[in-house]
Amino acid sequence: MSAESGDSAGITIGVVGAGMMGSALAYTCARAGADVVLVARSLEGAHRGKAYAARREMHALQAGRTDAAASSALLDRIAPTERVSDLAPASLVVEAVAENVAVKQHVLQSIEAVTEPSTLLASTTSTLPVTTLAATLARPENFVGMHFFSPVDRMSLVETVVGARTSEATLAASLTYSRMLGKTPIVVRDSRGFFTSRVMQPYLDEAMVAVGEGIDPVLVERAALEAGYPVPPLQLLDEITLTLNRTVQRENRVAVEAVGGVWRANGADRVRDRMIDEHGRGGRSVGRGFYEYDAAGARLGLWPGLRDLFGIPRTIPLEDMRDRLLFVEVLEAMRCLDEGVIGSEADADTGSVLGIGFPAHTGGVVSFRRSYSAGVEGFTARARELAGRYGHRFLPPEPSSEAHDQPEYL
Repeated sequence: MSAESGDSAGITIGVVGAGMMGSALAYTCARAGADVVLVARSLEGAHRGKAYAARREMHALQAGRTDAAASSALLDRIAPTERVSDLAPASLVVEAVAENVAVKQHVLQSIEAVTEPSTLLASTTSTLPVTTLAATLARPENFVGMHFFSPVDRMSLVETVVGARTSEATLAASLTYSRMLGKTPIVVRDSRGFFTSRVMQPYLDEAMVAVGEGIDPVLVERAALEAGYPVPPLQLLDEITLTLNRTVQRENRVAVEAVGGVWRANGADRVRDRMIDEHGRGGRSVGRGFYEYDAAGARLGLWPGLRDLFGIPRTIPLEDMRDRLLFVEVLEAMRCLDEGVIGSEADADTGSVLGIGFPAHTGGVVSFRRSYSAGVEGFTARARELAGRYGHRFLPPEPSSEAHDQPEYL
């Protein structure tokens, strides 16, 4: 949505946090026509956040996608500040700070203290339960998760997370805001990992499991690209960083065990730990991961030592590796549907394609299963074949229903 559309004209949106997520979100809101209050811990940090918008507008000017007057007006709509009190006129405030419960709760409380009772509060969290984040708020009914995807100004999906006390009015308003910003929202139930992170993690894990089995990492990456993934899994892990991926998994383990569950480790944990702890290969940000990088951070190719790190080399058919990556995501999506984590098959398809890069030509995780050779029965037969060769994680969950047409939250 361009600023010229005017759909957000006259609306003030607050963004708290001027890191990569917050900076891009502030630019997205201003581009949609809203006035933006960008809050950081220091005024200098807030100005650095606004600089993201300036850089993006410079590229737009050079490409002829805007003109100087429109670009100047857009930048004028972003007001950097270190004062939380400047959020008072905002009708929506989005928190985009560190992925830590205590930090987010503190920030959200400070926002709530200076804004109107009707102000909508949102968090960009990608994994933390929204109900937990809302526990210290005076008005939890006004709080919702709005999980934007990075880079925000280019990714169209927003995963809208409904907490235990999120009101229907708040949900409806958040969906309206997402659409005003030119985004495509889906609705998910509050749970750790929500839908997109929960479905993407098996894709990343499966690649590491395969490497740990001695399968050539070149085959792993090639299988993903031939399946239609925009970014192969080992490359994606380097971009995310293995260290962040491990932190999230450890937090998941703590959450599972805190409620009496049993955490089931897999071969991915061993690969991730050895890469980080024994070889210092945490990802692109440190210049060493599954790939090698030059001094400027450019990707050079897969780390040659990776092939010999995890035992005797093993060869499997390319189509098996391809299906292993695809099927683990589809099977996890099926579990999410059966558990009511996501309310509709349409949202599951949309979220998988727009949010986590499931091959777009398939139509999404649900459409892939339905359109598989010989349909659902063919998919199930192939899943059982993979289970026989590579492990029980490929066994399909027992179906509870084939009817998931309407989101239960709307």
